[in-house]
Amino acid sequence: MTKCDVRHSQLIQLISVIETESMTNKGIFIAFIIIGLWTSTLTLLLSLDTHKIPILWIVLAIILQIFLYTGLFITAHDAMHGIVFSKNPQINHWIGKISVILYALFSYKNLVEKHYLHHQHPGTETDPDFDDNQHQNVFNWYYKFIKSYWNWRQVVGLALTFHLSHYIFNISYINLILFWVIPSILSSMQLFYFGTFLPHKRPEEGYTNLHCTQSIPLPVFWSFIACYHFGYHEEHHQYPHIPWWRLPDVYNN
Repeated sequence: MTKCDVRHSQLIQLISVIETESMTNKGIFIAFIIIGLWTSTLTLLLSLDTHKIPILWIVLAIILQIFLYTGLFITAHDAMHGIVFSKNPQINHWIGKISVILYALFSYKNLVEKHYLHHQHPGTETDPDFDDNQHQNVFNWYYKFIKSYWNWRQVVGLALTFHLSHYIFNISYINLILFWVIPSILSSMQLFYFGTFLPHKRPEEGYTNLHCTQSIPLPVFWSFIACYHFGYHEEHHQYPHIPWWRLPDVYNN
């Protein structure tokens, strides 16, 4: 047996172990941690008097919220693949729905449909996440990416939430902008850049696999910080039923 055959056999065994793990409660436990942290930190930050807090701490708080916002969407993404709580698909998808509503009032059903197209037709005109422009400019691609997922109902809903939070709960507009609006926007940029643009940008030599993607070769720690290992994107497309926290094991195997 060659070294390649051994590695392939080890990888198959690893995939089998991970798929068995997906039947446990670990996925839902991690999902609850992310949702709980996002909820508690946002509640705390919205109640702070920003005039009494050093700018450095405000910046760090914004960065934390960006990271937690990204975690919300990654949780929803895993739910779309049925791996947050595979023992109960209904609970699994409810977690996904809650996550995308908290993220930006997205329609979970719409996201599932589009994500299915993304996996079935990556790098084609049918792929809602792909920019088939020859030059694939990051700004044009981001604009197209956002435009394909947003609708006027979301805009109206978020605008109402923003103003009602101020008038009903007496939350400062400054706090809402700093800890709710800015983190959500920057999180969308983070998800797009590390989860769509870099992995699916057409290489100069052309795509080398059917998934039209490539992985970002970051160390595990920085891969987690960058986008919850979503940069290990070729592995995700090859094994879409592997949860995000297990992608490093597949990438490094």
